[in-house]
Amino acid sequence: MYQFLADKAFRRLAAVTLFLFAGAAPVIAADLTVEEAVRIALRDDPTLQAMGARSQSMSELSVAAESLPDPKLKLGFANLPVDSFNLGQEPMTQAVIGVRQMFPRGQTRSLSKSRINESVARNDAEAEDRELRIRLAVREEYTRIYLHQERQKILEQSIIVFKDLAEITRDYYANGRAHQQDVVQAQLELSKVEERLTRIRQKEEEARARLAERIGADAYRQLDPLWPQIMQPSPSQQLISNLVDHPHVRAWQHEIAKSRTTEEIARQAYKPGFAVDLAYGGRGGQNPNGTDRTDFFSVFVTMDIPLFTKNRQDRVLASSIAETSATQYASDDVFRSMKARIEESAATLAREQERLGLYQEYLLPQAAFNAEAAFEAYQDAVDDLTTLMRARIGEYELKLSHASLRADEIITRARLLYFQGEAS
Repeated sequence: MYQFLADKAFRRLAAVTLFLFAGAAPVIAADLTVEEAVRIALRDDPTLQAMGARSQSMSELSVAAESLPDPKLKLGFANLPVDSFNLGQEPMTQAVIGVRQMFPRGQTRSLSKSRINESVARNDAEAEDRELRIRLAVREEYTRIYLHQERQKILEQSIIVFKDLAEITRDYYANGRAHQQDVVQAQLELSKVEERLTRIRQKEEEARARLAERIGADAYRQLDPLWPQIMQPSPSQQLISNLVDHPHVRAWQHEIAKSRTTEEIARQAYKPGFAVDLAYGGRGGQNPNGTDRTDFFSVFVTMDIPLFTKNRQDRVLASSIAETSATQYASDDVFRSMKARIEESAATLAREQERLGLYQEYLLPQAAFNAEAAFEAYQDAVDDLTTLMRARIGEYELKLSHASLRADEIITRARLLYFQGEAS
């Protein structure tokens, strides 16, 4: 009985201890993936938040732009005698209360609303474009950080190789099989690799600082062990065909539509505007027959007469037409530039993928074989140290170039995906 209770108490104590240790254990953040970095950047970007607020602001203005101007209240006295200021002395003296309502020219109100709505649409398209640009920028910096880490791994492996080689060379020198110059050369090459490793670590720190500008402290987390996974973009001709739907191009199309609406507003200036005045005049005093004087009610319509348009309406309309042409030319230039960048990036991607195949199939295996053969020849005293050094240096230089090429190929795909407008 006592043994059973003791075992039960021990199990409870062990469970509580494990729970406490588990609660006190530090939470290790998962590896940072490129898509997680993109999500953080999009979530925390203040410019995107500002653009959303700006769209809301302009949407409110569009409602106000279509509304009629506020009516104006008129209060005063008409035909007041200056000798006595007596409201009942003269028959025409009135205490007037009135209201005036303005009606803008033609379709100015609806066109003003349309123009603001085009501004909202452009702002929304620019926000979409900024999301794509943020995604591209984060992918580029993330890939560069990963590249610097891969290059560090290659150089760290090379340092191990050169340290072993320097040790072997010192042993050979002690046994009379090598010259002192060989020992110095081996140590020099080792120092050069170490210095290069330091420079690459500096570049990684700089790239992380740039990424931290977008995602904060998450930029200093450990990266995912695999190269960034970026999908293959569509063919260049398809990207060019779909370019009219790209947010950056759509933003310019909305700007052109806004300019054309401004033209229509300028044309409304040739139409008359109206104002309606309603007034009620109360009169004091009595008529000669002893009856009270009748109050007056007045209605007035005021209309603009656009007769002299040469130096006003004509000039404003000509300016609007010229501004629309300028906007159209700027939009065409943007389209041509984006089309050229697609063609350039597509050609670059094709050659980079071709070169990657050469590296993996021929260059890297041949470099590794050459380095091993040179080492065996050096051990057998067939070749000198210079030949061996050249083979080892050539091997790690090819590995570094291969890593850089992989990063360049990923970044090129990311740039084409920006033009494709895809989120993944």
